[in-house]
Amino acid sequence: MDIKTPRNVYFSAFYKRSFAYYTVKTRMPVILTQIIDSISRTKEDIVQEFGKGSQEDLKKAISELAKLKYEIQTNKPLTKLVSEDSDVKVYNEFLEKQASKDGQTTHFNTIFLLSECYMYRRIKESFALTDTLKEFDYFRSFKKDLFLSCQKALKMWCDYNVEIFHKNFEKNWTGYEDQLYGLIKADLWGNKCDLSLALGKVEDMFHSHETDALDHFIVVNDSKKFLKDLVEIAELHSHEYIDIVLDNSGYELLTDLCLMTAFTIFFKKQGDPSQSRFKVRFHVKSIPWFLSDVMEYDFNWTLEQIASNEDANISLVGRKWQDFIRDGTWEVMSHPFWTYPCEYNMMPDYAPNLFGLLSKSAMVIFKGDLNYRKVFGEKNWDPTTSPEIALQGLELRLLTIRTIKADIICGLQPGTAEKCEKEDAKWMENGNYGVIQYVPAKQH
Repeated sequence: MDIKTPRNVYFSAFYKRSFAYYTVKTRMPVILTQIIDSISRTKEDIVQEFGKGSQEDLKKAISELAKLKYEIQTNKPLTKLVSEDSDVKVYNEFLEKQASKDGQTTHFNTIFLLSECYMYRRIKESFALTDTLKEFDYFRSFKKDLFLSCQKALKMWCDYNVEIFHKNFEKNWTGYEDQLYGLIKADLWGNKCDLSLALGKVEDMFHSHETDALDHFIVVNDSKKFLKDLVEIAELHSHEYIDIVLDNSGYELLTDLCLMTAFTIFFKKQGDPSQSRFKVRFHVKSIPWFLSDVMEYDFNWTLEQIASNEDANISLVGRKWQDFIRDGTWEVMSHPFWTYPCEYNMMPDYAPNLFGLLSKSAMVIFKGDLNYRKVFGEKNWDPTTSPEIALQGLELRLLTIRTIKADIICGLQPGTAEKCEKEDAKWMENGNYGVIQYVPAKQH
């Protein structure tokens, strides 16, 4: 239909004046073309890594990707997955359930979240069905280029972190609020560096941690409320972990690491400054996802690159981060739930152990646009809808940090959305605006 998405309705490419329609019609086919081109350009390196048999498997995979592109462009039904991967049953159940609602689940006639996640899952399927390329990360070259594009910023951030490592923190966390506010904002703007938005194009990125000039573009900023609660939690000694659900590799991961460094260093145990009040769990994707999302390999590779850098400050910071991993101060966890095509209020049903873990966390930080969509539901809420309503029953103490790249938003003050619309008609698509949105744990 040639209308905008109606209020409180699930986003779908069925509505032609929506970001979902633009994504399914234009962005998704372009991304598939970019992947095919990248694989074709680097096929000799791939064959060298995976053996001669992979040459024929590459042809099969490229053929499957071209077929998927055709299916999207011609609005074919979403077909069931057939590989033996552990999440196949979940995806096929979702397809069946949605087909009973949609009549026929096609790319333009189903919920946007399913359509987009399904494309990335089908890409994985194209390689899962080969003999030699089941473990091949077809986005790895994109992610490595993304890291290499931010070397100026790497130097700046590592110099900054060396200062943090060398400070005296006998007085515990007091007095560092302004630094933490600045790091949270820097972590927000790091989320602009998203290859799925840039359609796979990597640009040279240099961002300062002086972000005050961009405050006007933060439409919700709950940093002070969030930090006040975190300090109270630290004083109560009631929770041991901060969990962060990561988004993009490269520059954004760098800002994530810097923010978690601050939480680790600033929140020291009283009487024992060698020990941090909070441990950190980094949650990563278990399969290649949305071009630039962090997997465990990408996380470890990034730390290795930083630790082996010739610059003394950069290598010092990299080694310190590796020490945090070795001594258990930091952990890296992957779980297939993060790439399921469902909203996070379904976590107790689909991943009860993961939900139990996060429920005991001091704070769960969700990075990026897709996490925001899954946290607050894939619906066209009125922008003033309270986050508590948009959570649709999800009960976690959480902070979302996201530059806005899809037309879902909640928790705005009356008039804010209209003001942004006047300033920039594409404000909900281009990543120039952002939210730092905190929802405390529900009181029982």
